[in-house]
Amino acid sequence: MSLHENVFVKSVAKVCSLAERISRILCTPELELDGNAYKGKYELDNGKSIKKFILDELRKVYTNQSTGNNIKVSRESAKELLLHWKSDGEAFQKSIAHIPQIIESMQFLEEMSPDPNRVNPRFAKYSYYITQAKIDGESYIILSTVGYKGHEIYYDQNVFKGIVQEVFAKAKNETKNPKYGRLNEILRGIK
Repeated sequence: MSLHENVFVKSVAKVCSLAERISRILCTPELELDGNAYKGKYELDNGKSIKKFILDELRKVYTNQSTGNNIKVSRESAKELLLHWKSDGEAFQKSIAHIPQIIESMQFLEEMSPDPNRVNPRFAKYSYYITQAKIDGESYIILSTVGYKGHEIYYDQNVFKGIVQEVFAKAKNETKNPKYGRLNEILRGIK
């Protein structure tokens, strides 16, 4: 599949219901991520260092095992990731070193159109993926976002502390925190 084809999610992942995809996610083991992998690559709490690492080392195409889709970490991805490197904290910053592993192993959750309240959405479609991870012995959920518009593709991620059930429960009840916004929207119909 060409990177520039406007193909979103293929394989069994797309034909399963959201409830079935969540069940699969719950059965997926946590990805063990070394919390020290960033050392010698970039500095924590240093946006310039993180940006340089993303642009110099991560701007490549990775294939997701769950869908077979090619996902490109682009200059646009670097911009998106840097929008919240401070607010999402140390675990988020440490996870950046593992973006290739995260993309390859993340599990497809849902595909959605842009937020209808947004005036000029930059991308036509968004695919959301979940990775259960352990960083420095702590459980985290990584919500990965892949945006598509013509030939443009970008990757972004948010990191939530806790196991899937805890993060999903919080997201279902969280209506004011924008970090949980899309996850809340995805989970609305699930009991």
